[in-house]
Amino acid sequence: MSALIETLSLLHPIHRSVSPATRRSLRRLIGPGLLVAVGYVDPGNWATDIAAGSSYGYTLLGSVLLASLLGLLFQTMAARLGMATGEDLAELTCRLLPRPLALSAWLASELAIVATALAELVGGAIALRLLFGLPLQVGMIVAALGTLAIMALSQRRQRAHEFVVSTLLAIVSLTFVYLLIKARPVGGDVLQGLASSARVFGNHGMLAVALGIVGATVMPHNLFLHSGLIAERSKDLPAHERPMALRVVETDTRVSLLLATLVNAAMLMVAAASLSHIRMPVNNLDDAYHAIALTLGAGAAAIFAGALYAAGQSSAITGVLAGRILSRGFRGRESRTWLRGIATRLAGVCIGFVLLAARPGIGADTLLVLSQCVLGIALPFALLPMLMLAGKRDLMGQYGFDRGFMALAAAGTALVIVLDGYLLIAAFG
Repeated sequence: MSALIETLSLLHPIHRSVSPATRRSLRRLIGPGLLVAVGYVDPGNWATDIAAGSSYGYTLLGSVLLASLLGLLFQTMAARLGMATGEDLAELTCRLLPRPLALSAWLASELAIVATALAELVGGAIALRLLFGLPLQVGMIVAALGTLAIMALSQRRQRAHEFVVSTLLAIVSLTFVYLLIKARPVGGDVLQGLASSARVFGNHGMLAVALGIVGATVMPHNLFLHSGLIAERSKDLPAHERPMALRVVETDTRVSLLLATLVNAAMLMVAAASLSHIRMPVNNLDDAYHAIALTLGAGAAAIFAGALYAAGQSSAITGVLAGRILSRGFRGRESRTWLRGIATRLAGVCIGFVLLAARPGIGADTLLVLSQCVLGIALPFALLPMLMLAGKRDLMGQYGFDRGFMALAAAGTALVIVLDGYLLIAAFG
């Protein structure tokens, strides 16, 4: 998949006119968009999209598109920040912003990485339970070992993580293309659902699911990851190549996130087409698996479970890479990737075990929802520093954003904060 994006980018006429050395430099900037795109299709998104489609049909498809647009807005800002400054969001936050804000951003992002690890492990465990009947706790351990094995195999190869993630994302994408063909959604129903998107504001249950979709899509640590990867790979670019490099970076971001948006929308559409009209309740991923087996066949259900496992593994790798960049920016020294992988997997397993032991009836899908709530609460701690830094004209130089873009970014950040406030009031009010 990344090879396809790279080929399309390099076939652009502007790239055919540059030297081979410049082309090699530009190739290094293709791929980070794909790494952050997996945040759109992690197990948390599966839980919210399946709930949305099975309960409300196509009505919340507009919420999926809104969440994707917010993701594109913020990831574009993160990538340009790295390109303009040669530093990542963590380094800039630590160096230029007040210490309390920087410390809050660091702690919130580390918490988001652990919450994401929990979601990935739980999603992988659900998949293993559906495929092989493994108990949830055993499945979490197996999923954690699977992540560490993948990272060990790809550790010595340059950009190997991008190849692994692109392969896993391709599996998820092809799975939902297949399921979408099997489900055969009616075009008129899809358009009617989009047209009725405003109904979400009059239904408390629908609004709660819509908020979950937004929280599950925009991951705070992916903003640090994106800015860090672009800063690393553009640091040695000469000044005259940087405008061209920025176009490559933004194209990579748009293409990758567009692909992930289509997969995200396909999840909801499959659920709406195949699950919303059946009589059996669909309250979690287990129910979705059995309902898909009933409506689309056992083979389709097995493919669904296999793709769920692949989605969890792809997101796990990006979480570990983001942690490395956080350590470098906030601590001043880069943590080892394998050590990060072990620490986050261990933390995720321990938290999962404690929650399951403390609340035996909590259920795996409840853990997924809890992890997405943590991500939503942590997100403003990444957005506010990024908004403050991107608004500094002396820092951004010629790569500064215009007032219209900054107004959109401010409005998007305010929207996330309001939605977080609504979730907190609903939870504790």
